[in-house]
Amino acid sequence: MIKKRRGFMTTELMVVAVVLTILSGISAAAVPSFASKAKRAALSSTLSVVQGATDRFFVESNFYPSVSQPSSSVDAVEISAVSQDPSQKKFVGTYLHSAPNGRSVDYGLNASDGATVYFGVTASGRVFATQTSPTTGKWTLGTITVYTQEDVDGSLTLSSIW
Repeated sequence: MIKKRRGFMTTELMVVAVVLTILSGISAAAVPSFASKAKRAALSSTLSVVQGATDRFFVESNFYPSVSQPSSSVDAVEISAVSQDPSQKKFVGTYLHSAPNGRSVDYGLNASDGATVYFGVTASGRVFATQTSPTTGKWTLGTITVYTQEDVDGSLTLSSIW
């Protein structure tokens, strides 16, 4: 005859509950870190796509899809979604499927630095993102923080990528 041991089953269930609680606590603590890394990867990917589209546009038109053309090696200009090449093909729609998202929180950036992400291009063709708004479509201050596809941690300044 088999005797039932109620105390043993209860203890087993308690141990399982404690183990599950510990595991869920560990995984919950790791989620924000993974989310931040994923958002920064999204920024890097977006910058890579915009860089490729900007390069193709430049090769076909000999100018950048921007509000104006960078006039020297020490300025950068905002990329314009409405730019057209000489054959009237639009930058967004032909070279770039859709305009990049400009919300800083979607890229894991600090919202207190600015809610909007601006995309720009230097005279050498380097695409970057920044949370500093341009003045009349240009950035001339080399100390602003920029993000490039290779470096999305915010350690670069505009003067370091000119």
